[in-house]
Amino acid sequence: MIADLAHRAALSGRGRLLDLACGTGQLAFPLRDRFTDVWAVDAEPGMTEVVRAKADAVGAAHVRAVTTRAEDLDARPGGFELIVIGNAFHRLNRSLVAQHAYTWLKPGGCLALCWSTSPWVGPRDWQQALDRLLRSWQNTLGASGRVPPGWNRARQHDPDHEEVKGRVSDLRPRNRSTLRPAT
Repeated sequence: MIADLAHRAALSGRGRLLDLACGTGQLAFPLRDRFTDVWAVDAEPGMTEVVRAKADAVGAAHVRAVTTRAEDLDARPGGFELIVIGNAFHRLNRSLVAQHAYTWLKPGGCLALCWSTSPWVGPRDWQQALDRLLRSWQNTLGASGRVPPGWNRARQHDPDHEEVKGRVSDLRPRNRSTLRPAT
């Protein structure tokens, strides 16, 4: 996926990467060698601490961990060659983040929403058993409230790709490109 993303985004090797809602840096780190500057942004201080520790451990001084909400990030327009969001766009104010992202991209830059379906989602017995086990642990750890009830309704009504496409049409004067799903 990383090689395909780099190919599709036609990265220069000299640009800046923005990984929004980066978590532990699952996209920032595999992509870091293709950029001179990497911003790994997450609202949770624990996540940015992990990113800082990983950057120190691998000698990646150009990876900058920033603790703030994606919606509140202060970044200059046109500053990023690639913006990635992995498995987190649904947790953000999608409309606002998409609008900001297209402002933050340099002309011809790309926004990539990278996500997958969780293996425990599905009709098979093992998937349902794994789902029950994970929910049990979430309840035990007090983490079940992290995902609000009905969180997926907005995505069903306005799918992510439509939300991003809507922001593109709001910014017609600027030249932007969006990656399409692999066929």
